Amino acid sequence: MGAISREEFNARIETIETRMDARLDAVSMKIDGFLSVQGERDKTQVERDRRYDLITQEMRRIADGAQDAARQGATVKANVWAATAVQLLGIVAIVVGAYYANQANMYVAIQTTFAAVQAGKDAHTPKPSVLPTPLPPQ
Repeated sequence: MGAISREEFNARIETIETRMDARLDAVSMKIDGFLSVQGERDKTQVERDRRYDLITQEMRRIADGAQDAARQGATVKANVWAATAVQLLGIVAIVVGAYYANQANMYVAIQTTFAAVQAGKDAHTPKPSVLPTPLPPQ
């Protein structure tokens, strides 16, 4: 091998530096691209997390609404049972009232029947009346 002149050495070093600069620029661009993609991915993740939070809040509101509806349903159910109990008590009161009202009427009807039977026993069959015989003429 021969001796390398200073200009050749400098030219080689410049070539190597140029290649290294190009490689560094390529790596730097790749890193910048990666960081850009990561930034977009992070933005997307933040947006997704925000949407999930909104969905979670909406689900909580729906669950609270369902609990309120269940409470109202239980209140309606209790009101229906109370109304049913009032209706049954009303029917029982009507039946008992009708029984006692009818019982008084039955006593009157029985008493009237016995009075009629007794009156029938006391009344005798009328005997045929005998026609007075005319007196002979004198």
